[in-house]
Amino acid sequence: MKRIVKQIHSFYYAIRGLLSVLKTESHMRFHLVAAIYVVFFVSKFYSLSACEFGVLILTISLVFITEILNTVLERVCDTITKEYNKNIEFIKDVAAGAVLVAAIASVIIAFALLFDVAVFKEIIGYYMSNTVPLISLIVCTIVALCFVAIKPQWYLDKLKKSK
Repeated sequence: MKRIVKQIHSFYYAIRGLLSVLKTESHMRFHLVAAIYVVFFVSKFYSLSACEFGVLILTISLVFITEILNTVLERVCDTITKEYNKNIEFIKDVAAGAVLVAAIASVIIAFALLFDVAVFKEIIGYYMSNTVPLISLIVCTIVALCFVAIKPQWYLDKLKKSK
């Protein structure tokens, strides 16, 4: 029984860690929003094979993982010292560079899997001829931009004040 409770706690801590990264890191929120949009459009307009979809999910995961590790390294470095240190600067820059490499690779892979002028025309035609989905897409995009740009703590503070 103790083993099961320990496993449950491990999942709780992992989820808490992911939520902490989303709460504090705008880049992670951006990557999440981009991934949601990609998966949505792929599932609605594309017919990817299981292998192609798997590559897409692995690519998205790679970006998330590198962003999480970048955040961890930044926090460790900030815990060591807040003062300027050439080695800390190097560590932070290299970690950010790893995220950049993963993000560029994900764009290249997405382009290779998803670039199809006919599908782009289908997407544009669908939204131009269907007002409700177009309005929904616009509203979701505005909400997504706010989610990326404004720290979630701001929303939580507003909710607490309104009660």
